[in-house]
Amino acid sequence: LLGTLRIVPRWADDLNTTTVTDSATANLTFTVADGTGNGQANGYYKDVITVAASATVTIDLRALPLNLFGGSGSLSLAKVKALLIRNRSTTASLSVNGSTTNRWTALSAGAMTVGPEGVLYVTHLNAGYTTTATDKVIAITNNGASAADVEVYIVGVKS
Repeated sequence: LLGTLRIVPRWADDLNTTTVTDSATANLTFTVADGTGNGQANGYYKDVITVAASATVTIDLRALPLNLFGGSGSLSLAKVKALLIRNRSTTASLSVNGSTTNRWTALSAGAMTVGPEGVLYVTHLNAGYTTTATDKVIAITNNGASAADVEVYIVGVKS
């Protein structure tokens, strides 16, 4: 499994006498082999979730729904090696990992804000972030006045 995140910030400042322009590119690439040890993963989940205005959806890392070729099942992750949450909304702000039953505390001590068109991206490719039966749920709350589509990608080790 190969993952890539490309960041290309640009900044321009128009002063009275001159224009200063600067740009930088950061390519963060990682490779994860098949397995359960350091630098390895054997589970993958992705989805696009619609979160209604002022609503909250939860993602249970121990019961991720899988639908494939007309069949269904679930994926249970004991560890998360990479997590990417992308807010597709151009107006809504999201709160990620706020208060919920069985909240996944390995991600953060409290809620994190993902602004309009923002991305939350975390990796722990060696040991991974642990989940348990009571420490496993990510809550995504839409703070906006209209629905927001949210992309979710998770790479981990099956339990």
